[in-house]
Amino acid sequence: MLMKNQRMCIYAKEVSNLLGKSPQQARRILSQIKDSHGKEQHQYVSIKEFAAYTGLDEEEVRKVCQG
Repeated sequence: MLMKNQRMCIYAKEVSNLLGKSPQQARRILSQIKDSHGKEQHQYVSIKEFAAYTGLDEEEVRKVCQG
C-alpha cells in the first residue's frame, strides 16, 4: 500500500490564499508564528503550528494546501 507523501510546512503563498491577505502580510504572519514558537527566521512553520496560531482546523488547512 502506497502512502501519500504529506508536506509538513506551510508557505506564504498558501497563507495568503487561506486568509485572503497580501503576500507581504502572509510573510509577516509567518514571521509572527516563528517568533511565538521561538524559531529562527530560516526555520519552517508547520501546518500544525499555523493551525494552532490561527485557530483554524488543521485538517482543513491540510486539504487546502494539498490542492
